[in-house]
Amino acid sequence: MSGLLGATVKLVLSGDSLVLRGAQRGNQPPPERTMGLAYIAAPHLGNQKKEIEDEAFALEAREFLRRRVAGKPIKFVVRYKTNSGREYGSVYTGPDTQNDDIALKLVEEGWAKVSDQARGKLNRSDVEAEEAALIDSLLDREEYARSGRRGMWDTKAKPSRPRLTTFDQDASKFLAQNKSRELRATIELVRDASTLRATLHMPTAHQSVTLLLAGVRAPAVRTNVPGQRDIAEPFGEEAKFHVESRLLQQDVKVRLEALPHGAAASGTFVGNVIHPAGNISEWLVANGYARVADLSVSHAEGGPAKLRQLESAAKQKRLRVWQGFSGQIGGLAASKSFDATVVRIVSGDTVVVHDETRNADREFQLASIRQPRVSDPDQAGYADQARETLRRLCIGKPVSVTIDYHRPAQDNFRARDCATIKAKGQDLGASLVQKGLAGVLRHRADDESRSSNYDALLVAEAKAQEAKVGIHSGKPKQAAKIANASESAERARSFITHWQRSGRVPCIVDYVSGGARLRLHIPKENCKLTFVLGGIRCPRAARNSGEAGEPLGAEALAYTTRHALQRNVEVEFEGVDKTGGFIGTLWLNKDNSLAEDLLAHGLASVHEYSAAQSPYSSHLYAAESQAQKLKRGMWVDYDAEKAEEDQRQEKEEAAAREAQRQLEKNPAAVQGLQPRIEFLDVVVSEITRPSTMFIQIATQSNIKELEDLMAELSVGQAPAPTDFVPKAGQLISACYTVGDEWHRAKIRKVLPSKKEFDVLYIDFGNSEVVGIDRIRPLAPKFSGLQPQAHEAQLAFLRLPDDSFAPDYVAETVAELRRLVEGRQLVANVEARPSSGPLQITLYEPDLGKSIVEKSVNGTLAHAGFALATKSSLASLHSPLAANKIEELVNDARSAHRGIWEYGDVTAAEQ
Repeated sequence: MSGLLGATVKLVLSGDSLVLRGAQRGNQPPPERTMGLAYIAAPHLGNQKKEIEDEAFALEAREFLRRRVAGKPIKFVVRYKTNSGREYGSVYTGPDTQNDDIALKLVEEGWAKVSDQARGKLNRSDVEAEEAALIDSLLDREEYARSGRRGMWDTKAKPSRPRLTTFDQDASKFLAQNKSRELRATIELVRDASTLRATLHMPTAHQSVTLLLAGVRAPAVRTNVPGQRDIAEPFGEEAKFHVESRLLQQDVKVRLEALPHGAAASGTFVGNVIHPAGNISEWLVANGYARVADLSVSHAEGGPAKLRQLESAAKQKRLRVWQGFSGQIGGLAASKSFDATVVRIVSGDTVVVHDETRNADREFQLASIRQPRVSDPDQAGYADQARETLRRLCIGKPVSVTIDYHRPAQDNFRARDCATIKAKGQDLGASLVQKGLAGVLRHRADDESRSSNYDALLVAEAKAQEAKVGIHSGKPKQAAKIANASESAERARSFITHWQRSGRVPCIVDYVSGGARLRLHIPKENCKLTFVLGGIRCPRAARNSGEAGEPLGAEALAYTTRHALQRNVEVEFEGVDKTGGFIGTLWLNKDNSLAEDLLAHGLASVHEYSAAQSPYSSHLYAAESQAQKLKRGMWVDYDAEKAEEDQRQEKEEAAAREAQRQLEKNPAAVQGLQPRIEFLDVVVSEITRPSTMFIQIATQSNIKELEDLMAELSVGQAPAPTDFVPKAGQLISACYTVGDEWHRAKIRKVLPSKKEFDVLYIDFGNSEVVGIDRIRPLAPKFSGLQPQAHEAQLAFLRLPDDSFAPDYVAETVAELRRLVEGRQLVANVEARPSSGPLQITLYEPDLGKSIVEKSVNGTLAHAGFALATKSSLASLHSPLAANKIEELVNDARSAHRGIWEYGDVTAAEQ
């Protein structure tokens, strides 16, 4: 047969109608023609828009023809045309025109019959022999099918499943039933390269759906749509042709993954086409026919990574849709990564990290996500939950930070750096998104300013939406109402008893206003409170830029912020202050006291009154002592001996100021004071410094009791109990290093090692540092006798010390020892201050009467080893004695004796 033409079957419209496609010419779409199979008629498919139903066996006839010719090359010849121009011809699937005629096969299998028009031609004289022979052959095949009850001639054949071209079901329910299942399907239409019309061959029906290829978006193509203008974006027709060539009317498998964002129940789904020849989405992206679609890339077959990689390669080659691309390949080449520690959670999507390389704090917003809207009452609760989840995930923990992009200031929002932050390899943003506590930002297709882990965020959001958690649950969540336990002192006292009984109470540090002042949140009680660290005083930091804070105030605030802010802590409550603040001990990591840490770093000092109320006072003093020894923080210039002298002098000055206030307040009462006469036989047992000594009152009864006590103490000491924990202020039995004798003692300080103790021997006044192996608990029977050593100072005098005539301290001590050591003396107690040592005058016992100038006090003054002080309490009681001492001092000054030998030593103090 001559006149055969070649073509490819683009589409099978029905059992007797085809669309043929010619060869492609350049970049233009190939020519197409619609052709009916000559001389036969097959059952026709209906049209639901025109309310025309499918004829019986129409789908089976179409499917028989489709499976044999769709997408395949054929040969054809045109037999005749109608008046409307429609062509009818013979189509051959092979070179044998007798056996490869597809029309003969259709009729033989019973899916078509000879048309009435063809039957009528047999009786006409103008019919050519070839045409008549073909019709006869078709009639023979038809009789064969009819007699064999093949195809539509089978009277017992079951009706086929209905073909549903519209989608009238619940799309969400349909997706839930079939999600990620491999469904048999046929691609019926290619609207554009990434939008397909497919028939799903379901068990009960052939359901038509619109399928959006997951993860890709091809250029749009829309032609011949009534009432709408034609659209053909660049490379759209070319991309559509390639997809049609590969998939149109091909049997494939489809996985439905999601509903399009914001789509109604219209039968449109996001999914993947599975075909043995490969992944059409990847082919489109790799050849520059499509871009990666962020909205659906999380559902792409095999994940987003492959598509992103292929897209980057296409951009680099500037293929097709990327011909004009001028952006940065990959978009993230300028990203910078570094390791840091999270120090503060600002909100549900913003954190502050400490960059060790810069030694600075830096604030970052998590890239490409947004926390629930705090301003929306229905989402405010989710915003709080997002912030708390972020706190639990990363506060105080090491993280890796990848800076993805910088967001400039706009509208009412300040400029921000945006980053992908990972803790132990876990993307914090993805964790929030998957829990439904954040949404993923939608970037423009050409916007490369996005998270370096953007696809993982999209995958996480898809999971959250599927699970309907958090902001995707459809359930409102309002912010919790939190009570303020520190609203007033009265309200605070209503809480304190319960919390004290509870022991350590778990809390979260919500805010730090000072080194020792914090705002705590107790989740279990749903309340907040102001908390002050007991036993210490921290320098105050400046509250604003124009205010000057105390030295080391900013450092103390920074230390507490760095180690405690937003951490899980435990608190022991000890009391309430007058403003409703709670006082107590705060524990970090269960065994680190924040107060002790501040003391150990020299950022706080012990507050004596408050520390006395704390069960951990010895630990506080030990931590302070450690800082002093190491000269940390506020103790950088610390001198232990000078500090003790300053403390003593401060007490003396305080007593003098009190006496002066009494004088100013009631001069008559003070003028009425009489010299005190309280003589005691004493022995000076210890001289600690020129201004301070310890005396023992030498009565027969006291001497006898002390001798008996020491004798009994010396009779062996049992080993200390295993639970013996010495504390500051505790009375103990200590073995004196010189002579290895046991004496009563009091622990003044627990040294930082906690294995050594600074002890004062209360019956003699001397002190030393001993190890734990040289102390024992003091039996109750030894504690009845009052301490026999009494602290005292010489009245009317100020003796040299580190701040006054320091070069004469040793000489003064030597002179004092010469006058008092190893001798029994008589002391007149000139004054007994409410706090501080006794103020005494010492005499020789055989003097006979109290002549001040002959006393030890007078001797030192006359020798030039003292300065007269008339503001002491003793001077107020005995002004005449004070005046006499002043005369002796002035005489020594005039004669340049002792401290006055080189001039007036008081001039430096003035």
